[in-house]
Amino acid sequence: MPQDGNSGSDRANLTRRRMIQMGSLGVGALVAGCSGGDGGDGGDGGDGGDGGDGGDGTDGTDGGSDGDGGMDGGDGGGTPTMTDNAMEALHGWTGGDGAAAVGRLVEMFEEQHSDVEHDIKPIGGDANENLNATVARRLANRNPPDAFASWPGKTMEQYGGRLMSIDGVWEEAGYTDSIHPKAREASRLNDAYRSIPLGSHRLNNLFYNVSVLEEAGVDPESLTSYDAFIDALDAVDQNTDAIPITMTTRGSWANLQYFVEFMLGTEGQEPYEAWLDGDGDREALVRALDRTKNVIENYSNNDKSSISFPEANDKLIAGDAAFFTMGNWAYGMYRNTDNFEFNENWGWVPFPGTEDMYVWHLDNFLFPRDGNAPQKARVFAEFLGTKDVQVEFNNLKGSIPLRTDVDGSRLTEFLNLNVEDLNNLEKFPPTLAHGLAATADELSACKDAIASNFMGPYDAEATADELMSVF
Repeated sequence: MPQDGNSGSDRANLTRRRMIQMGSLGVGALVAGCSGGDGGDGGDGGDGGDGGDGGDGTDGTDGGSDGDGGMDGGDGGGTPTMTDNAMEALHGWTGGDGAAAVGRLVEMFEEQHSDVEHDIKPIGGDANENLNATVARRLANRNPPDAFASWPGKTMEQYGGRLMSIDGVWEEAGYTDSIHPKAREASRLNDAYRSIPLGSHRLNNLFYNVSVLEEAGVDPESLTSYDAFIDALDAVDQNTDAIPITMTTRGSWANLQYFVEFMLGTEGQEPYEAWLDGDGDREALVRALDRTKNVIENYSNNDKSSISFPEANDKLIAGDAAFFTMGNWAYGMYRNTDNFEFNENWGWVPFPGTEDMYVWHLDNFLFPRDGNAPQKARVFAEFLGTKDVQVEFNNLKGSIPLRTDVDGSRLTEFLNLNVEDLNNLEKFPPTLAHGLAATADELSACKDAIASNFMGPYDAEATADELMSVF
């Protein structure tokens, strides 16, 4: 990969010049070449935005389809000007690696843009629910933040017409060339960029405890199919005192995530995406659900319904479990555990049957229209896509930079493995449990299907019927 160049100071100076120029230009000079806004989020399950924002249209119109005045969409019909208002950005990273990562992001923003007053702050709550509710309420009250962290993709559709276009940021900063094409695609809505991708989490991971697998006589490189995985779970059960696989089933999102991994690993990407497109094979869903049920019921920990995913992950770290499947945010716990090193104490392989896939999730910042500091928000948007920010934030958070020109030596060994797959694999099935593959309403319906039928006891037939009706 190319070496990182000077991604900070030159662009920061350019951005400051643009801000000064924009503050002095008149309306006529700024109106040309504008585009409008719209957008979306979702958090873990999202909650949707129930109101409009700075306009009189419904769900996507502000007095004129998708366009609004101002440079890059501006603030919903007028000219974006420099104001004394602080740029307000909301996020849900309130603890652990996420808090450390966003803390470093704030430090870097202050170092590079000391002249831009900001209020970058967390909104706490389980699975971003409080953040999503706060954003929805403020959009409904026509008092949006200038930016908020969320999911792009189909989840953005719930905010139709409520985000500004930031096409100019993407084009001037060169992000249309330097950010991964799948991330570019997911960041667009209604023919314009509405968000900036900050990092990617991979979902199709199988983490393992090296010592437990050695004791069980399991070669992790052999885990390329469901049958091989079951053989490995049996070997752990018969040859060690460890739990074959540690899981959490406390939330419906986790069981939905498990089902998707087994669906992709045993049925493949095409049946999965055909189902999402409304052309699903019910029997393929039943088979995947039955396989998920088999592993949950017969090979996992007895306390799975009462513990969180970090508590489940602790069992692998302690040597009490052989395997753990979760998004690669789980890696942050390994990195922060003393004397628990990659390839010495823990290891990783793609989830069995998904070796040619990168099942992906994105963390983006979205930019509402009619914020109090739209030009400062553009400075923040450009900052988020720079190489230094993407490397430092994701190294701390345990996620993957979305730039294709990042020097892999700046990342940890584990993250660099995933960057190589991100840049070289051709199959990118989107995550369902975390919003890329479904609208907020569809995701909510999928979770309801799991909650009603697949949280124990596990009824594959009834779950498949409800899941088939969602799309």
